[in-house]
Amino acid sequence: MSKISVIVPTHNNQDTVLNFAKELIDVFETQISQHDYEIIFVDNNSSDQTKVYLKKLCEITDKARCAFTVADYGAELSSKYGMTLAEGDCVITMLPDLSHPVAAVPKFIELWEEGSKIIIGARSKNGTNPIKNALKNTYCNLLFTMTGTKTMKQFTGFSLYDMSFVKTITSKAYKNLSIRSVINILGLSYMVLPFTPSKAAPSKHFSDRFDEAMTGMTTYPIGTIRLASMFGFYGGALSLLVGLVMLIMKFFMWETFSISLPLILFFGGSLLIISAIIAEYISGLCQKADAATFVKEGERINFNAAEKKK
Repeated sequence: MSKISVIVPTHNNQDTVLNFAKELIDVFETQISQHDYEIIFVDNNSSDQTKVYLKKLCEITDKARCAFTVADYGAELSSKYGMTLAEGDCVITMLPDLSHPVAAVPKFIELWEEGSKIIIGARSKNGTNPIKNALKNTYCNLLFTMTGTKTMKQFTGFSLYDMSFVKTITSKAYKNLSIRSVINILGLSYMVLPFTPSKAAPSKHFSDRFDEAMTGMTTYPIGTIRLASMFGFYGGALSLLVGLVMLIMKFFMWETFSISLPLILFFGGSLLIISAIIAEYISGLCQKADAATFVKEGERINFNAAEKKK
């Protein structure tokens, strides 16, 4: 009997997390009962009642397991941390806000049983707002430029990974990279499974979407730092060049403009170039960083006592 691990990152999901858990358990108990399963919730320091609901859920069923972190690490980073706690033969990552339909889980498992090692859930474009799609594509292009990932624009975090791949992305060599980046770097093949978000999924406020966007850009900062250093270096070089030209012009047209202007350009350009060098140094530190764990964990519930703490 195969065991399926479902990794669910949560953050202030009190309105949906219990309904999500009930639907997911019903699917496993009725449609795919031939598989053992565990549902690992990684809560990102929720400030509402999500923690309370998760603790009650763990009291009701030992299929639910919870790890509570001390800060909000974002959905993907906390999902990767949850993978290090998983005991299954494959893991499914999904969100509890009902945007990832529980009804699609059996199809993921069916494709995995047929031999697919990586299955990416892609939101169907049918019935979606074209303006939102355009904005999302613009953000994705910017994010992929920063992180160096040029594929999987429809990546939503609703995915299935065979445990052989999970061991790769949580290894020392790749654990500080996004899942998309690892797939892209290694040139791995994957299957795309279109899905339609549940109509019951609540719409997110702009502040929530902005927070997710910024988390995506800063969780894996190497590409972002590289882009900033490029702007700093080229902007500084341009400022120095313009300042030099204006300084030469000043000798021939002394009364035309103040001498302080080219001096400011020289000083500003020098600061930009120095900032670019510092940014590259920080980038090097980020690439060499090897934290002992992905996140700092505060509490665990329903995990085996003999399990090695990671």
